Amino acid sequence: MNRIVIGVTAAALLLAGGSASAQAKVSETEELRAEVKRLSDEVAAMKAKLAKGAAVPASLTVAPAAAATAAATEAVAERIELLEIKQKDAVVAGDIPGAFRVPGTELSLRLYGFAELNWVHDFGADNSDQDYSTFAPYMPLEGTAEGNRKNRDYLTGRTSRLGIEAATPTRFGALGVKLEGDFNNEPRTGNSATYGDARNVFTQQSTNSYGFRLRHLYGQVGGLLVGQTWSTFMDVDNYPETTDFNGPIGATFIRQPQIRFAYGTAGWGTFTAALENSSSYVLDETGAVFGSSLSRVPDAIVRWDKGFDWGAVSLRGITQELRFDDGDGTKAAKRGWGAAASASFKVRGADFLALQVTGGDGIGRYLNYIEGAIYDSATDAIRVERAVGAIAGYQLKATDWVRVNFVYGMTRNFDNAYTRLAAASGLDAGRFGVNRTVQQAHVGPIFTPVKGIDLGLEGIWAQRKTLAGEKGEDVRVNFSAKYYIN
Repeated sequence: MNRIVIGVTAAALLLAGGSASAQAKVSETEELRAEVKRLSDEVAAMKAKLAKGAAVPASLTVAPAAAATAAATEAVAERIELLEIKQKDAVVAGDIPGAFRVPGTELSLRLYGFAELNWVHDFGADNSDQDYSTFAPYMPLEGTAEGNRKNRDYLTGRTSRLGIEAATPTRFGALGVKLEGDFNNEPRTGNSATYGDARNVFTQQSTNSYGFRLRHLYGQVGGLLVGQTWSTFMDVDNYPETTDFNGPIGATFIRQPQIRFAYGTAGWGTFTAALENSSSYVLDETGAVFGSSLSRVPDAIVRWDKGFDWGAVSLRGITQELRFDDGDGTKAAKRGWGAAASASFKVRGADFLALQVTGGDGIGRYLNYIEGAIYDSATDAIRVERAVGAIAGYQLKATDWVRVNFVYGMTRNFDNAYTRLAAASGLDAGRFGVNRTVQQAHVGPIFTPVKGIDLGLEGIWAQRKTLAGEKGEDVRVNFSAKYYIN
């Protein structure tokens, strides 16, 4: 890995000085080749005349002229040789946008990422033991000791990111590989969802050492993708932009291993099918995650996308197995499903509106953040949660260096056998009780004073209500500074 980073960095430095003039050098070489040919033809013509004993005007000193022409030819030839040597070492643009080609190979590389600082101030309940960014589904409730802790302030650089893309041509098209990660892991526990709790407070007091965390790692050729990246059920392209790292509630937010194939057509859009890692779980009647509840088969997803002059549309479907098996003969299984639709609209100038709706029975983690299923021992059945979520985001492009985001997201749980069992089991109340509704709103500008720098300032309001009617609420301000290297 170190050799790759060193090689990429060195090549990037060469690119800065060489790629801009690579095309000019090629043109100069061709011009010099033409000059050499002209001079060589002139020398050959003179030699032919001398060999035939042709009369030469007395005013023309043939030998010196021929010598001078030969010397010029030799000088130009040497110049061509020097240019060709330099051209072999010059860094030229690769096949990936923003990439360079490794000299002497067909490999294109692109190094990218950013250094980021987030400064957050919570005016409401302190939720940092669950996540340093907004995480409304488990927000502390009013009237509790946790809910009475207010006005938390902290800074973190753990979301800084580094990635590398590579591509090489094959007879099936370009073969691409992507590796990306950030530093959003606490090193001793491997927990990425906590900031201020006792498990990592000591690293914050001394070195703030957070571990490198894998985000994306996949290979792709043609329409076939194999590896880890955003779930096919998530519409990243039509997801609103926020300064807050987590973003709004109400849609899918998952990265996971998968096998995906996309087939694009000229007039009917792109059709995609995927098999993805199954990690949805079933709770027991105490609210604990049953350890042997994971599915026996991958989750299956289908998707359709199409772009239009006015924007874009995406439709998606998911089915997953929810399973209970205690190893002593008690078994139960149920298939959960979900559907989603999203669209973006060009509104005014460069402004755009993004809308998403997601829901289903047993959709579970594919709607952030829904528990999904409880095992009912009385009937030996799995009860699944019925829920829906929605997101609306409008981006106002005030100028070419200022954009303002207005984003709202929500989830809602509907009464069914799942909610009745949750209430009967006492899972309808408390900090980790099942929610009836969760809402979030984000408002704020992002400034780009110069290319490669984003400065964001965002106000965030969040609220949750449990099935039992308890409420939690928070207001926070998030400042973010990003310095890009790509």
